[in-house]
Amino acid sequence: MKRIIIDADTGVDDSLAILYALRSPNFHVEGITTCFGNNNAEQSADNCLRLIRLSGCGYEVPVAVGSNESLDGVFDSAPAHIHGDNGIGNVELPESSQKPVDETAWDFIIRKAGELKDELTIITTGRMTNLARALEKDPELPSKVKKVVAMGGTLKEPGNVNPYAEANIHGDAKAADRVFRAGFNLALVGLDVTMKTFITDRDVKNLCTYCREECRAIADYIRDVLKFYFEFHRVSMGMAEACVVHDPLAVLIAEDPSLGVFRMVRAGVEYEHEPFRGMIKTDTGFVPVLDREEIAVCVEVDSEKAVRRLFSLFQDMTPGRYNRK
Repeated sequence: MKRIIIDADTGVDDSLAILYALRSPNFHVEGITTCFGNNNAEQSADNCLRLIRLSGCGYEVPVAVGSNESLDGVFDSAPAHIHGDNGIGNVELPESSQKPVDETAWDFIIRKAGELKDELTIITTGRMTNLARALEKDPELPSKVKKVVAMGGTLKEPGNVNPYAEANIHGDAKAADRVFRAGFNLALVGLDVTMKTFITDRDVKNLCTYCREECRAIADYIRDVLKFYFEFHRVSMGMAEACVVHDPLAVLIAEDPSLGVFRMVRAGVEYEHEPFRGMIKTDTGFVPVLDREEIAVCVEVDSEKAVRRLFSLFQDMTPGRYNRK
């Protein structure tokens, strides 16, 4: 069982990633930290608390509120037509009685890394601001964390913010650059693979038909929230009843790295020149030019297997047994 912290700006795809992690027998979620991005950090925390309640995971999962602005003091948020006014497709989940912990996200990360002594994996599905702030307070953090798996970036695929950059990296490029060069065992799951991985309406219908009874409310939520996300993809990308898979893919690969093929690169992030902000700079020369550590970048993925695994967790896989709705 992998002990993880999820650092999220809880939007539609983050919510699927979180629900999967909370229900997976291969994870123990030590906590969820939140950041600005798809909405503000407080709204993200409220979404997380509601998702924890929905998951029925059966154990306590602390939620810590983190950064509401980049290291440079800039707040930006995804337009409401992408993730809805509340970040989760305007779906209204029941309120939770749980409250966020009285601790910043970066202090929570530092504390858990110290307590777990090389057992902690951090999965980031938003900006890397909280992790960068944790580094500022504890420069030895990379030696205390087993692994960081981050949804973000692109090497060869076009960016989704500008021609060169993916939104999570672009949203706080300075923070991402600091994390890249800090010495973490870092795996990057970016647009090179997420843009080749798709959830379709058929996947959702199968989920709702064959879901386990205890996962009925989760399946209903996934159906409702993906209606909103499918519409965004129809309008923005011309996709019919389908969407790409960003954040859940990072969680799936954190659980099972064999889903992907990785390339080791020396990499940094451009943050000083606005037209190229968020672009990943790589150094492939025999003699290094960039003062950067190597990171693993996922360049291929078994997308069909990943999507099957995502939904099978909530389904009754007993032969000959299924629920109809």
